[in-house]
Amino acid sequence: MGKRILLLEKERSLAHFLSLELQKEQYRVDLIEEGKKALSLAQQNDYDLILLNVNLGDMTAQDFVDKLSQTKPASVIMILDHWEDLQAELEVIQRFAVSYIYKPIIIEDLVARISAIFRGRDFIDQHCNQMKVPTSYRNLRIDVANHTVYRGDEMIALTRREYDLLATLMGSKKVLTREQLLESVWKYESATETNIVDVYIRYLRSKIDVKGQKSYIKTVRGVGYTMQE
Repeated sequence: MGKRILLLEKERSLAHFLSLELQKEQYRVDLIEEGKKALSLAQQNDYDLILLNVNLGDMTAQDFVDKLSQTKPASVIMILDHWEDLQAELEVIQRFAVSYIYKPIIIEDLVARISAIFRGRDFIDQHCNQMKVPTSYRNLRIDVANHTVYRGDEMIALTRREYDLLATLMGSKKVLTREQLLESVWKYESATETNIVDVYIRYLRSKIDVKGQKSYIKTVRGVGYTMQE
């Protein structure tokens, strides 16, 4: 069965075109125009990817991805109507999206980007599945089957990028350099600067760490990061 994609785009002609082209690539596509209905579907179903226009009619992109992350980490590509959207929604894109794309959309570019995202995802998931389940470190554990993370009995809401970064760190027995983390987690973005790793480490720590207690992620000065003692 092909991977499942949720497409949320209010421009009907474009949405129909994208849906048909992605189906030609053997993806299963659910096409929705309303944010709240799309959010309900995303929470109830296991989508491999969500294509989300940042300009929703009935809710903000921030509300959509924030509520979605409370239940499951999803891979999101943001569709931007104009270049100004990048600055207006920069924080949302940085925190929740694995990529973004401008209109007019070149279908070959979108298909190549989606394929690369899935290759990187499949690599991380395969690596996690080969590890002892449940994957754990101190009182932090990963539910590999559901791509969720728990600290004790509390589920920690992570984006898909944060989950991938945590899974990669937890699954390594050695210190990983920023370059190695980029290769594993940001595989398809060869131009990404290494400082994005530091940014996402901060995001991750802000969610999994407990104030006053030792961080789960250790910084090895001049080398990179590890979750090993």
